[in-house]
Amino acid sequence: MLKRWFGSLRVRFAYALAYGLKEVRERGFFTGGFWPPLPQLLEVPALAKARSQANLYELALRAHPGPRPAPRSILDIGCGAGGGLLYAHAAFPQARLVGVDVCAPALKDAWKRLGKVQQVELRQVPGDRTRLPPHSFDLIVSIGSVNAIGPTELLRECARLLAPGGLVSITAAFALAPEQALALFAAAADETGLVLRQVSEITEGTRAALEHDRPWLEAVVRRVPAVFRRGAREMAALPGTLAARAMAEGRLRSYAVLVDHPSAAWEAPRLRAA
Repeated sequence: MLKRWFGSLRVRFAYALAYGLKEVRERGFFTGGFWPPLPQLLEVPALAKARSQANLYELALRAHPGPRPAPRSILDIGCGAGGGLLYAHAAFPQARLVGVDVCAPALKDAWKRLGKVQQVELRQVPGDRTRLPPHSFDLIVSIGSVNAIGPTELLRECARLLAPGGLVSITAAFALAPEQALALFAAAADETGLVLRQVSEITEGTRAALEHDRPWLEAVVRRVPAVFRRGAREMAALPGTLAARAMAEGRLRSYAVLVDHPSAAWEAPRLRAA
């Protein structure tokens, strides 16, 4: 618990530092991406500088879940500066959108970015406790936040918030082999009363996105104060870092995970690692 608490403080500090940088604020994301572009990727002019990050949201919102009824309500846990919500609005223009994040500066930028979207709500929350009404969302998406919150903690709150038939779509990187990632999320889903439907490895796409975004990432790191620059390079998994080496050696892998309400109809295998 103490380790998780210190980890949460470190993430919050990194967030606050990142969103103090113009390059991050303009892009609308403090997440990794996915590359190359998926065939159905939408062209959103306001996200033209962040196509790999928008592409990761396309994967989480539509491509990985597959054909489903359009959601009426979408929650983004760890919404940052609102780039993902803006993409969600383009993909599902009729849906009610809610974004939560721990970082006040990020949410301030999100309000500016989403000011013309009427059906959006943004809240600052302490992580795994959103204080939102139960059974409120058809689709919950979380890009990277599970690393700071923890799988069981995140899914416990998702179980409270998910409407019957709803879906949770998560992407994150772990130092786990596919069978270990499958076991981790299966245990978390069982403990929270949800059902794990699919775990797919997406490491090649996230690694390609890091290469595609390297000039931008290098520019961001150069703006970080010198005392924090080494840590920033590790977070960005730039060449020469331990994170980059772990990805190259297959010790750090990225996954897309689908979890849903027990009442949901689903035609895919109950558990599958791809």
